[in-house]
Amino acid sequence: MIHKASTAMLLLMGIAGCSGLPDMQRAEQEAAAGNLGAARAELTKLAKFGLADAQVELGDLYSDEESEEAFGKALHWYQAAAEQGSDRALSRLGKLYAREGKSVSQRAKGEFYLKKAMAAGDDSALMPLIELYLDRPQEFPKADPMQWIQRARQKGDPSGDLALARYYILNGQLQARAGEIVSLCEPIAVSHPDCLVILARVYLADGHTERFNALVARARKAWEQGEIDDRDLYVFARWLSDDESPAKQVAVTNELYQLLIPDYVPAITGRARLIMDNTYLADAEEVIRLLETSRSQGDLKASLTLARLYERGRIVPIDARKAIEYASEASERYPSADYLLGRIYKRGYLGEPEPQKARDHLLKAARRGYAKADYLLAEMFWEGKGIEVNRLYAWSFALLATDAGLPRARELLVEMVPQMPRALEQAAETLANRELAARRQATGASDQTNRQRQGG
Repeated sequence: MIHKASTAMLLLMGIAGCSGLPDMQRAEQEAAAGNLGAARAELTKLAKFGLADAQVELGDLYSDEESEEAFGKALHWYQAAAEQGSDRALSRLGKLYAREGKSVSQRAKGEFYLKKAMAAGDDSALMPLIELYLDRPQEFPKADPMQWIQRARQKGDPSGDLALARYYILNGQLQARAGEIVSLCEPIAVSHPDCLVILARVYLADGHTERFNALVARARKAWEQGEIDDRDLYVFARWLSDDESPAKQVAVTNELYQLLIPDYVPAITGRARLIMDNTYLADAEEVIRLLETSRSQGDLKASLTLARLYERGRIVPIDARKAIEYASEASERYPSADYLLGRIYKRGYLGEPEPQKARDHLLKAARRGYAKADYLLAEMFWEGKGIEVNRLYAWSFALLATDAGLPRARELLVEMVPQMPRALEQAAETLANRELAARRQATGASDQTNRQRQGG
C-alpha cells in the first residue's frame, strides 16, 4: 500500500514544473548531466515525502559512492522503499548487501533479499545471488550454485554461461575445462565483458599468444564501436597487469589506458600507478602530471596517491605539507587518508609530534573500518607520548586491531599482558565490544549478534 504522503506527492508532482516543488524528472536530468549534488537534493525532498521511486533512486546515488556513510544511507533509503512494497528496493537491498556487506550476517541478508526479489518476479536478482554463492562458498555451505546457474541457462540468460565459466575457475578447473570455458565465454565476450578477463586468463595460462592478441584486438574494436564502455575496457586493461594474471601484460595495459585517456579519469590514475610499479614506462614527472590531471577532475583516489607519495618520499622528495593537503582532500571518501594524516601528526613530520591531531584522525579512520588506525591508537595510549597513558584504551584498540587480523596488534597484546590486571582486561573487552557495536550502528551495519570474546 502506498503511504498517503506518497499519494499526495504524486499529485503535487503534476504541478512541480511551474512551482518550487521537488521534481523527479528534474532530479533525473540533473543526475544524467552529472550534477549529483542537485539530483540528491531533489530526490531527498521527494524521498522524505515517502515517494518510493525517489527513495530507490536516492539509494542508487549513495550506493555508487565509496564510503561507509554512503553505504549506510543507501541501505536506509532502500529499506524505506522496501517497507512500502517496492520490488525494485528488494533487489537493490539484496545486491548491496551481497556486494558490499561487511559481515557474514549482512551477506546473509543479501541472500534473503535477493531470493525475496526473485520470488516477486525480479529475475535481475538471479545473477547477484549466484555471484554471492561463488564468491562466498564457506558462508553458504548448503547453497547449490550449480542449481541456480542451470536455472539461468534454462531461461536462456547468457549470464548463466558466464557464471558457469566462473564456477569452473573458482573450483580449480581452469586447466581441465579450458576448452569448455572458452566455448562458454567467446560468444558473449562483448555482451558480457567479464568474459574478456576469463578468456585472457585461459589464453595466458596456456601460452596462446596469438589468441590472446586477437582477444585484445577484439576488445579494442568493441570499445571503438561503442559495444563496450570505458569502464569495461579499463577493468580488462587493469587485470592484465594485476598479480592475478598468469603472465603480466604491462605493455598492453599501458596501451589500453592511453586509449582511454583523457576522457576516462580512472585510466589516468591507473596509468600513473602502472608507471610507479614499472618505472621504465615513464619518469616521475609524468606520474605527477597524470595524478594532478586526475585530481583536477575530482578523482580523490589520485589525491590519496599523491598524499602517499609525498608522505613516503617515493619518486618525489618528502613533503609533509603537500601530503597533508592531498590527504585532507581524500579523507572525505577514504579512511586510509585519515590514517595517513594521523601517522604524519604522530611522527611529527612537520617538526614536532601533534598527538591530539593524530588521535583525532586515527579515531576517524578506525571508526570507518581502517584497522591499522586501531593499532596506532593502541600504541599511542600504551606509550603515552604526548597524551596520557591509558591502558584500558590501549588494550581495547589492540583487541579491535587483533580482531581485524593484524599480527602486530597481537604482538602488542603479548607485550601488554604482564602489566594488565585481569579486571582491567575484562573492562577493556567490554569497551571494545561497545565500540564495535557503535561503529556498526553508525554505518547502518549492526548485526543481530554481538561479537563475544572469551577471556584467556
